[in-house]
Amino acid sequence: MRSQVVLAPLISLLLLCAGCTGGESNSPFFHGEDITPQVSVQNFTLIDSEGQEWNFNNQTEGKVVVITFLFTNCIDICPIVTENLRWVHNQMTEDEHNQTQFLTITVDPWRDDTTALAEWKQHRNAPWPHVTTTSTDENTPSFDTIQSVWENFAVGLSIEEAQENESNTSARHHPDAYSVNHSTGTVLVDSNGMQSVWWGDNDWITELVLADIRTLIGDV
Repeated sequence: MRSQVVLAPLISLLLLCAGCTGGESNSPFFHGEDITPQVSVQNFTLIDSEGQEWNFNNQTEGKVVVITFLFTNCIDICPIVTENLRWVHNQMTEDEHNQTQFLTITVDPWRDDTTALAEWKQHRNAPWPHVTTTSTDENTPSFDTIQSVWENFAVGLSIEEAQENESNTSARHHPDAYSVNHSTGTVLVDSNGMQSVWWGDNDWITELVLADIRTLIGDV
């Protein structure tokens, strides 16, 4: 009986608080996974499929950015994600395109040079920038940059060597000497350069990704 006496006012208090906090929220609703706390994108310069330098801050200032990570030798999920991105890209209006930037970053710079990325873009009809590094030599500024990008976006990347007793550098002179495994997704970055929404590669729902992009555009 005593427990009922104590519990009744507690329930009333909780209902009252729920009513007080049930108003409008300043936080937008996303269908994808909220990145909490948000992570700032660290500025970087890589090279695109046309061989031109591509600087994040210069190309994306004030825009919502849609970023995916892939490699062109991928035969399963990467083509699917690219096709999903292409569908989303094609649904957007001209005004929406003016407020967004799509971007693909390779996780296999050893094979994905500018030529490979250009061929991938053409074959997949993916007109947005695809970027890589100018050098795959470890400890060079360019390679350090792409590694920093992977870290900034929490790309889970591992390289499986096919030949034992070979160093990473020497083995990767041979295209079939290693395989790439990466666990990541598509990241939506808001107009302030903050990583805001994450969509896992296997969780894509194209209409809902598009809805999340439009929600971020609405906050611009």
